[in-house]
Amino acid sequence: MVKCAVNFSYSSLLFIIGLITLAGCSSDEKPPESGLSPEKMASILTDIHIAESRVSRLQLKSSDSSLMVFNKLKEEIWKKHKVDTMIYRSSYDYYMMHPKQMSQIYEEVNKKIDKQEISKNIQP
Repeated sequence: MVKCAVNFSYSSLLFIIGLITLAGCSSDEKPPESGLSPEKMASILTDIHIAESRVSRLQLKSSDSSLMVFNKLKEEIWKKHKVDTMIYRSSYDYYMMHPKQMSQIYEEVNKKIDKQEISKNIQP
């Protein structure tokens, strides 16, 4: 009789662990309502990477100067996309926790950058 109770408890425990595991895996794949869509995130990240490249090409001697220029460019990006840093940051954090979606976003970023390089005849 005790053996049956132990098996039942063990089986119940395995069942509960399985449910918890499945519940953890079946997360909602959409960003939070107040967050940025993958398309919008790709556009913003494209502009950020282009801004980083622009600052790098300036070859400023001081990292403080580079940071000041980059921060100014980021402010322009936020205005262009009508987004604030809090929404961007929370969306970025969300996508970092969902690597498959972030990978898809970066595939789009790469396409956008390649397209701009071709259209402007820019050498990588």
